[in-house]
Amino acid sequence: MTELISPENGAVISVMTDAQKEFVRRHRAGELNGGDDPFLRIAEGDDKEASAPATTVFSWRCDDPLNVMTVEFSRTEDFSEPAVDLNPGPVRQSGETGEYFTCVNNFRVGEKYFWRVRCGDEVSPARSFSTPDGEMRLIDVRDVPNFRDIGGRRTLSGRRIKQGMIFRGTFIDYRGEKCGLSARGRDTFVNRLGIRTEIDLRIEALGRHKTSPAGDGVRYEFIPMENGFGGTFNERGMSELRKIFDVLFDESSYPVYFHCHSGADRTGFLGIVLDGLLGLPDDEIKLGYNITSLFEHRNWDESEEIGEYFGFLHEQYPGHNLSELVRIHMTEYGLDREKLEKMTEFLLEG
Repeated sequence: MTELISPENGAVISVMTDAQKEFVRRHRAGELNGGDDPFLRIAEGDDKEASAPATTVFSWRCDDPLNVMTVEFSRTEDFSEPAVDLNPGPVRQSGETGEYFTCVNNFRVGEKYFWRVRCGDEVSPARSFSTPDGEMRLIDVRDVPNFRDIGGRRTLSGRRIKQGMIFRGTFIDYRGEKCGLSARGRDTFVNRLGIRTEIDLRIEALGRHKTSPAGDGVRYEFIPMENGFGGTFNERGMSELRKIFDVLFDESSYPVYFHCHSGADRTGFLGIVLDGLLGLPDDEIKLGYNITSLFEHRNWDESEEIGEYFGFLHEQYPGHNLSELVRIHMTEYGLDREKLEKMTEFLLEG
């Protein structure tokens, strides 16, 4: 007999840690007030960071430990749509006789899930749980920090950016023990998240790769961006953005992962552009940039390049929110309006 123990049926499970939720709360309340605020740097020390999502323990009791145990997750009650993008750990035995558990993360936000345990030929009754709307979907890919889904957030129109379509983060090259895809990381990147295209924004990666470090099955696009945001104002900078959007306009590219070195500046700028084009509120655009503080110190208010960029936009096109400003700027500098509308419709739901 197999009996589920935890979480309770109908539980609400957060995808973010308490520290991450407190960071978001303070950001949305306007309480993060500059680089001297110690909370901007939740992680302490060079080798620590706080960008990984919350992990939930799923436990059960089984009276036949000789059988192979498998935990199954689905978005439908009949388990016809397995939640393949989750990141379950190995099944382990707890201190209690007959009790077992696994640790799972990478849940989507605002979703309902069902779970059960298969023990040999026996399948336990299923339980459900849900994740809150309004959180950010941080992703655990082993050894690759600051990895997250830009989806799951609500736009000004009330629609939601689709999850599992565009991811952002740090580079995925091997670098000793510090970064790079481990075997488990590659499994998450390729098999669970199903990423088809890597966009590498690092000019310093010139000549380093002809294919993605994630493997030949991932299309590799090397489209370097200038460090800092001043390059956005010249033709070279816009030429690079047009190349990036040629990839993003192609629906066969998805799911897409874009990155620079630390997933902060160049990645942060492209994230701002995407968040604006998809219609997020001003504060959510800023949060999408600043949440990199969980990995490296980044502060919207103190970013000279960000201030220059949005100062320029407000001066040129007064009276608009950030989403409108970004869309106006991008279309005036050569992004095809019709293709942008098609991309937006493809990436939004609801």
